[in-house]
Amino acid sequence: MAHPVDPSGLGRVLSETMSALGQFTGGPDSDAPPPEGHGEAADGLVQVTVGPPGRITALTLDARAMRMASESLAEEITEAVNAAFADLQEKATAAVSEQVDLGSLGDRLRKIQEDAGRQLTAFTDALVEAQDRLARQGGK
Repeated sequence: MAHPVDPSGLGRVLSETMSALGQFTGGPDSDAPPPEGHGEAADGLVQVTVGPPGRITALTLDARAMRMASESLAEEITEAVNAAFADLQEKATAAVSEQVDLGSLGDRLRKIQEDAGRQLTAFTDALVEAQDRLARQGGK
């Protein structure tokens, strides 16, 4: 069976690009649970757990925290929530860094870009040459 002609190699370049991206986004730990962030305040009397996409999954208040003034308790909860989100951000960044070697991906994509540029130049040159031949034949 005849395959479609792809003189520019664009199909191959697109396939290589998708393959490179797929290699760096799938990863062996794709079934791993999402990271959680933990934070606490008021010497551990207020504890918070958060998870993506920005949800509080647990809030624990020690009974002693209930003796605090409401304004102070609100400040401590805010501090614990912010600490938990900072922890989540740090863990998520670390997880992405472990799964994706951005330097390697960048190198591969640069090579693909260079190959695509050469192929497009060759394809354009071939089109110009064909156009010139047609123009010469029409002038005879």
